[in-house]
Amino acid sequence: MSAANEPANRIEELALSALFTVISVGLLAAIGWATRSGPATSGWWTAPALAPGAALMLLSLANVQTVWSKLRALRHNPPNATEWAQFHQRLRMVARPLEFLAYFAVYLFALRHIGYGPATLIFILGLMLRVGLTSPKWLLTGVLTCAGLILIFRIGLGVWMPAPELYDLFPGALRSVLIRWF
Repeated sequence: MSAANEPANRIEELALSALFTVISVGLLAAIGWATRSGPATSGWWTAPALAPGAALMLLSLANVQTVWSKLRALRHNPPNATEWAQFHQRLRMVARPLEFLAYFAVYLFALRHIGYGPATLIFILGLMLRVGLTSPKWLLTGVLTCAGLILIFRIGLGVWMPAPELYDLFPGALRSVLIRWF
């Protein structure tokens, strides 16, 4: 059976419906501070929150109804072990990109604290080690890639980055060189 013909996993449908419900209710709750009211002479129909609020209200109600119906269906006909195993496999497939997104978030945090050059080198080499590229040839490729990125962005394009805290530990002249080139 191909993936296109495969029946939907009911647990996955419930989880996604619950996620969409949380998102739509959260957006509806945030509409008060996300929009500003218009001039006092305008009518209620011109309020910036009216159309998005109505759409989010309908979306939230539809999502709550969907979650409720899926919960009732699962109570009536509980999922079997195959459905649970399939759900866990797909959940792991979603978690892997989130793992790499977390690595990128740490990289962005490190940029501010240790600088572009060191953060990029650690990020590239860390990713290479994570995916199993551990031979000296690949690690050298990672170091050369980092050097190439520094040459392109810092020297070639002149992309400016704020001075990281780490560079404050170095004497004046060395600190200036690090700020300018790394």
